[in-house]
Amino acid sequence: MCNFRMWYKSEEDVYVLQCVDCNTYQVRYRNAAFMFDTFTFTLFIEVVANLYSRVLNKEIEAPVNVPTFNQGMEMLFDKSALRQLHYLLDGADTEMKAAQMTSLFYY
Repeated sequence: MCNFRMWYKSEEDVYVLQCVDCNTYQVRYRNAAFMFDTFTFTLFIEVVANLYSRVLNKEIEAPVNVPTFNQGMEMLFDKSALRQLHYLLDGADTEMKAAQMTSLFYY
């Protein structure tokens, strides 16, 4: 049974959780929820950041297909939804890194 820790929540149905027992991540975006292992979650963060950067620099046009690494499923995002997903993942990543940093001060 998973024991989830909330890392970041921007709206009622937009959040990132991590199971402290099995170390899996759940990203919920509106009516879709996806599970990731640690490596795939990190890859997902990088892919979304890269796509958002490319949309901002007008290298690619929105809507954008975002791979979820979950059995071939992809999500289609316009620019504002991609921005919201990017901020969600960036916020969760920042919270996780801050928790790692503070844990270094406790033995």
